[in-house]
Amino acid sequence: MKFDFTALTRLMSDYVLPAIGICAWLFFGFWLAAFLARMLYSLLSRKVGADMARTIARFVKYLIWFFFGVSLVQCVGMDVRAVLGAAGVAGVAIGFASQTSLSNLISGMFLLLEHPFKVGDWIEVDNVSGYVHSVELLSTYIRTFDNRLIRIPNETVSKSKLTNFTKYAIRRLDLDIRVSCKEDARKVMRIFREVVIANPACFNEPEPLIVFKGFGDASLDFLLAVWTDRNEMQSTRTSLMQDIKERFDREGIELPYERLATVEERAKVGT
Repeated sequence: MKFDFTALTRLMSDYVLPAIGICAWLFFGFWLAAFLARMLYSLLSRKVGADMARTIARFVKYLIWFFFGVSLVQCVGMDVRAVLGAAGVAGVAIGFASQTSLSNLISGMFLLLEHPFKVGDWIEVDNVSGYVHSVELLSTYIRTFDNRLIRIPNETVSKSKLTNFTKYAIRRLDLDIRVSCKEDARKVMRIFREVVIANPACFNEPEPLIVFKGFGDASLDFLLAVWTDRNEMQSTRTSLMQDIKERFDREGIELPYERLATVEERAKVGT
């Protein structure tokens, strides 16, 4: 049987080589888009923030993919206008079917422009509290304190009340403290001030706030408000409470004691 080199040559020139060219063109397009996106992210991340830089880089990457796809359509001999027209009709249909996704996309763009938080910030939104893991085009991902990842649609983030606990470098730590009603209020306030001055995590500027709030049922109620580094909130709270308890024990300051009602008293209340 004689081998037909002419048919093989025609097969190679008509199908194999164009297929190899298409694969090479697609590979080059994906590589170029990824390379330019990384370069653009590196240049913009320090100027406009990591979230905005990531969004711009992704947009540029998708735009490069689009141009490479159009050029590929032209190379295979298809009518680009017909393909774009069909894509436009399909896009309208998909847009009506995915209005929620479009709303999340627009909300994500507004979040990136408004920039109420960034990756790593501690925020609370829609009754979810944790650190911002990432801000995507459709959703915001939050890592909770017990290491769960929660996805919140960007539309929900935009419409909900949002609290950013790490927006500013310092924060005020408020402690509500009660002592026995027989104690001297001036002495208690002096102890608070001395404890705050001795604690290195508490700032002297802004000045700490010590307020005698009033009388409880069996107590004197105080507010102790001190300023500290935003990253030292929990450790400062713990150290202050320990220092105050130790000083109270040394000075003989008693905490309010709520006596349990006896059976006879509860019976009287019931009647």
